[in-house]
Amino acid sequence: MNATPSTQNDERFKKTTAVLIAVVTMLIAVVTYLQSDAGARDDAANRDTKRYSLEAFGKQVSGDARVNYDYNSAYQAYYELDLLAAAALTADDEAAARRYEALRDEMLNLSPMLQAPYFDPATGHLNVAQYEADTYLVEITALQERFAAASAVKDAWDSKSNTYIVHLTLLAVALFLYGLSATISGNFTRWIFAVVGTGVAVVATGWAATTFLQPVKDLRECKIADGANAIDAYAQGVGLAYQGEYEQAIASFDKALACEPNYINALVERGDANTALGNYGIAAADYEKARAAGDASANVAGNLAWVYYLLGRFNEAADMNRLALKAGPGELWIQYDLALSLMAANRLDEARAEYKVGMDLAAQQVAEAKAAGAEPPSFLWWGLEDAALGLDELIDTIDLGEGSPPRNSLAAPDAIGEAAFEMSSRLKGLSVALEYTGQPPQGELTAIISPFIFAQPLFDDDGNVVDYEPADAFAYGTDEVSILFDYEEMQDGQEVVFKVYVDGEEDPSWRFVEPWSLGLSGSADKSLSFAYSNTQVLTPGLYTVEIYVNSNLAQSGNFEVLDEGE
Repeated sequence: MNATPSTQNDERFKKTTAVLIAVVTMLIAVVTYLQSDAGARDDAANRDTKRYSLEAFGKQVSGDARVNYDYNSAYQAYYELDLLAAAALTADDEAAARRYEALRDEMLNLSPMLQAPYFDPATGHLNVAQYEADTYLVEITALQERFAAASAVKDAWDSKSNTYIVHLTLLAVALFLYGLSATISGNFTRWIFAVVGTGVAVVATGWAATTFLQPVKDLRECKIADGANAIDAYAQGVGLAYQGEYEQAIASFDKALACEPNYINALVERGDANTALGNYGIAAADYEKARAAGDASANVAGNLAWVYYLLGRFNEAADMNRLALKAGPGELWIQYDLALSLMAANRLDEARAEYKVGMDLAAQQVAEAKAAGAEPPSFLWWGLEDAALGLDELIDTIDLGEGSPPRNSLAAPDAIGEAAFEMSSRLKGLSVALEYTGQPPQGELTAIISPFIFAQPLFDDDGNVVDYEPADAFAYGTDEVSILFDYEEMQDGQEVVFKVYVDGEEDPSWRFVEPWSLGLSGSADKSLSFAYSNTQVLTPGLYTVEIYVNSNLAQSGNFEVLDEGE
């Protein structure tokens, strides 16, 4: 008896469905293997991240302890014994000097920091940065980069593993639909289930294939031309940049980037090194590449805005600073850089408004810290000082006609200079007021302080000052400089603060804070003196002296101490 066409179609459908079920079952087996493999690779990368993290932490702790001992114990002992030997020689006590020198030289054996190439006993020069780089900084940087690379690998395999689970779920749905189609008698209906199941299986298979073909980049396996690892080249570059060896650092970053052109950290660090060398255009290109590679951080956007400013691209700098503030709201240094860019663009009202935002935020942070019984964060003071320094450098560019940004990029130099001086004074006054009172300056400056006269005091045989020898520059070996000035409208009891900067950085050991007690008007002097010592002299460099009256900047001036041999 021959089978009917209906029976033949039913048999054909069952055979087709059986084949499809077998194929999907095989696909499930393959995807299950891929999911298991991805999970295993995810676990391996996760173990690597933990290992790198622990190694980096241990190296950081041991490195800090090592350098702390080497500098604060071994080197400090060497330095103090060397001072005692010098003092003994000055006092013509050669025997004592020899004893101190013998003890001093014993210190050289206590620490590798006091050996070549880090320390030169003939000159007393100590290269702490090189020692830190060699001792732990380069190794920690490499471990941190390997941690980041392993984390990226872990995330990639974790994503694949989870996606394969979705594929398995879809393939299971396809099997379910095939099973339903085999139990349904209606010819049209069962074909619908079979076709839908096949469609689901095809989608799952294609998606799984795409997932499988997606490469998982592992920066740890990236080798440069000489066979070294890109991460190690990057870490060497970080160590060299830390020592101020920027050209060599750039060469190391170039090696790392030759292996991985989108190595974001290498692009950023190379940009920083080029900025330090004054290669602002190249630095801007590096930061732009880093952002294009996926770095949306406020730090990189802020650095890019800064080099735009130095190049005289003020409006671009302002726009980039605004983007940076969106990524990092409340970052004071970016807020002040935005205001500085607007100032240089001669958008003075906008600049003043942005400076006010930053100053109000600083005052708010100090008030909140004081209310909580805590100290304000150190970056707040750094931000205020750096903001004032940026304005002072802009003023110097206008006055001297050289520096960055180029003077010819300023539309109205005189107006910008006046506004910059006014704002710099306000920022400096705010910093002093917040530090000592916790509030912005109260009231306007009424005292009048004449321009400073810097002079070397001349003494008689009894040690009394009999005259002054004014100068703008003093020879190496000078141990005392007097600051002479006239004053009017002063009031006894007013808080007076003297701040001294050497090459742009405040030396807190020279800060004086005292109530005024010299009356309404007259003449006064203040000494920067090592005269009490027979070993200390003023460090060579450019000195800036500022006086604040009730937290308002009243006067500032500069003098220079020359290097030995000048």
